[in-house]
Amino acid sequence: MAIISIKMVSGYTPNKPSVKKLEKQFPVQRVDMDANHVLLYLEKLTNVTRSYSFKVEQTFVVQDLKPAFAEVYDYYEKEEYAVAEYSAPCSKAKHGNA
Repeated sequence: MAIISIKMVSGYTPNKPSVKKLEKQFPVQRVDMDANHVLLYLEKLTNVTRSYSFKVEQTFVVQDLKPAFAEVYDYYEKEEYAVAEYSAPCSKAKHGNA
């Protein structure tokens, strides 16, 4: 079993219905979430590239957003893992006269 752990960027929360839809995608067995974290439990990992997406909602504005991380690891052998960093698409605000 493998787990994908996705931390939310500050000020954003996962959209529950869109996260729950991931349970219907093979090999996802289960999803858990709270206000700033989503966990996907996968039956197995293979050499097939897969992507999973869900909606997020901005709950409050945060200036100077820092990146968040997504991590994939083997449930039984946690030393086997990969980490990726991601940012909100509009996290770099432009300052100036509007």
